[in-house]
Amino acid sequence: MKRYQVKVCGNKYVNNFLKVADLGVDYVGFIFYEKSPRYVENELIFSVFPNAFKVGVFVNASLDTILEKVNTYGLDVVQLHGDESVAFCQQLRAAESEKTFEIWKAFGIDAAFDFRLLTTYQHIVDSFIFDTKTSDYGGSGKRFDWTLLTNYSLSTPFFLSGGIRLADAATLKNSPHPRCLGFDINSGFELEPGIKNTTEIKAFIAGIHA
Repeated sequence: MKRYQVKVCGNKYVNNFLKVADLGVDYVGFIFYEKSPRYVENELIFSVFPNAFKVGVFVNASLDTILEKVNTYGLDVVQLHGDESVAFCQQLRAAESEKTFEIWKAFGIDAAFDFRLLTTYQHIVDSFIFDTKTSDYGGSGKRFDWTLLTNYSLSTPFFLSGGIRLADAATLKNSPHPRCLGFDINSGFELEPGIKNTTEIKAFIAGIHA
């Protein structure tokens, strides 16, 4: 059986994150977008050393800002969740940094989305994030129609995001697509913005690997 990777995004509070760090997740995400209710403000959260890769989520941030966060906090992945162009991704890929990092690019999916638009990104980024299309930049807590993933035929792997909840584990363990690496979970596993329900996250991980 395929082993799916799990990213818990939107970590904000140190005490709660200490519990998340013990769950055996693959990636932990920190949002560096000031308009998000999960914007990470307390730098002490980076004093926690989870056995997981650290992902910084950015929305239309400058190249200098991204590199500063990568180097300061030792980020393993830069997730671009805004309107970042192919040219910007190329600049980020070519930029010198003290830390080697992956680049993930998020796209909002709805019935009108044309997956062919991703062709120019596929050899630049390491992975895509397929989230639910909203008027803003994600964070809706809603899921899109997963059958739309049948329209995706590129070789670049992706994480599925957007409104995933514990009840979805039974469906998701039978992969929605052969290129699906795993699942990016956030608001569907929260007690309130930034505070994760670690009991449900643990059950979800067990569920997708059952």
